[in-house]
Amino acid sequence: GGRPPLKRIRFLEVPEVASRINGLLSGEYQFACDIPPDQIAGIEKNSAFEVQGGTILNHRLTVFDKNHAVLANPLVRRAFTHAIDRQAIVDSLWAGRTRVPKGLQWEFYGDMFNADWSVPAYDPKLAQDLLKQANYKGDPIPYRLLNNYYTNQVATAQVLVEMWKSVGLNVQIETKENWSQIMERAPTRAVRDWSNSAAFNDPVSSLVAQHGPNGQQQQIGEWTNVELNKLSEFLETSTDRAARKKAFHRMLEIAEREDPAYTVLHQNATFTAKPKSIKWKASPAFAMDFRAGNFEV
Repeated sequence: GGRPPLKRIRFLEVPEVASRINGLLSGEYQFACDIPPDQIAGIEKNSAFEVQGGTILNHRLTVFDKNHAVLANPLVRRAFTHAIDRQAIVDSLWAGRTRVPKGLQWEFYGDMFNADWSVPAYDPKLAQDLLKQANYKGDPIPYRLLNNYYTNQVATAQVLVEMWKSVGLNVQIETKENWSQIMERAPTRAVRDWSNSAAFNDPVSSLVAQHGPNGQQQQIGEWTNVELNKLSEFLETSTDRAARKKAFHRMLEIAEREDPAYTVLHQNATFTAKPKSIKWKASPAFAMDFRAGNFEV
């Protein structure tokens, strides 16, 4: 597409949402990224500004460490997944501007997409029954958290903790400063946030790449499953698409239902505010597109 139409791009880290918005409206910044949906209407009250963006190829997850003393029992992890009202999170924190997807997969997988799959149902009674079966006695479960690395991360965590509390799970937030502290191997590593993308149109790009034997979750010692690992190898080597789709479905059953490695919360979304005078279109990704033809003043 040729050379970008800009001599210089200056990125500033401004953690506070209010400061980002005030800087944009005052003319100090030309763009303000990671705008929470509840701030969009306020920005667009000024007719000189607009907010662009929407869903991207990335799903937000809650991830489990099955080596934790309490989470070693899959019934407890299953209770976590059924205690979450995902649609309430989408409606209240995202103003309905994203969605609850069908697990860790995307429609652009084509015939490998399992359209009949869904995230675990919101079922507080089932969650309570699972905890009773697990003989869970209310032991504290640490939830390592970064301060809004993801948009709405802290607010989502607070909502999740209350949902889990309502079924009897004693989840305690531990705020950390960086990813090294989040990932540190210790008996206190139990629950954390993550997100997964898909680099190409096949489940190998996500479920295998990020939760399979060579994926981050297994490489840092959080989770493993013998059957899923065998299926991962099959998915990477087989050319039988019908058999591969069946294997992928079984992998979803293992990782999201039977022996939860994670649970999908919602599809991620990103929003960028800017003056209308700048002719620029947001791409459906975290990255900002400043290629030739996508910026004009």
